[in-house]
Amino acid sequence: MERSLILLNAVLIAIFLIIGIMVRGSKEGIIFDQFIMEYIHDKVTPSGIKVMKKITYLGSAYFFILMGIMILLYMLKGKRKREIYLLFLSTIGSYGLNVILKNIFIRTRPLEFFLIEQGGYSFPSGHAMVSMTFYSTMTYLITRKINNRGLKTMIWLLNFIIIALIGLSRIYLGVHWPTDVLMGFIVGLIFTHGSIKTMRSNK
Repeated sequence: MERSLILLNAVLIAIFLIIGIMVRGSKEGIIFDQFIMEYIHDKVTPSGIKVMKKITYLGSAYFFILMGIMILLYMLKGKRKREIYLLFLSTIGSYGLNVILKNIFIRTRPLEFFLIEQGGYSFPSGHAMVSMTFYSTMTYLITRKINNRGLKTMIWLLNFIIIALIGLSRIYLGVHWPTDVLMGFIVGLIFTHGSIKTMRSNK
């Protein structure tokens, strides 16, 4: 199982690096980027924009700071220091890594599709990457002591639905190419796995 995960991570890293090289310093979409952006933006509505703005907030730094403070206070009360360490390692570490990667690949956002104002570089999507680490880490902490397989599966499914919707909101609002979001998910998933493995090895 562990060997399979290592192999999977290696493949995902290779995919990320290949896409990263393809988009480095680019202002254009690649592969399916342009097609998906045009397809989605042909169907944009005012009500859809309002909904997507609310969804994208669930992956914003403001939301994570608010939730982080609440979770920190709750965990401190229960003296759950290891869980605090894991959550902060995965979330803050993921955010820091995202900043570094953006400044390495310096991809321009899809400016022609902008429906909201957004600064910074595009690749990989910070919302996608940090949402993957934050929500998946929380889901891991919630489900690791649940023995009911059906319930655990439902919670994980809900986790990935929320993350997917946040990623979709970034494409819908025109501030990220689809490859930005997909690669954000990939790096976020790898970082989450690494963070959890680090916590386990430090028992």
